[in-house]
Amino acid sequence: MSLTLRFSLRRNGTLIGKPRATFSDLGTDSALNRAFVASVLKALDEALPLPLSDSMGGAIAGRMLAPRFTATFERAS
Repeated sequence: MSLTLRFSLRRNGTLIGKPRATFSDLGTDSALNRAFVASVLKALDEALPLPLSDSMGGAIAGRMLAPRFTATFERAS
């Protein structure tokens, strides 16, 4: 499963607007899909504001970021 979100950050590491999903490759289990997407959004929320140095904050402020979040599942044998 994978989900790509697109968003921008301010120089202080806070989110500008809401993240948008630009790509997803989810499975057929809708409950599992919802749990995966919820976990990605929770992880992003808990990571914000990102601790950025002044120079890094200045370099990425307002630029579009598009990280891909992935999950793999191991089958029990």
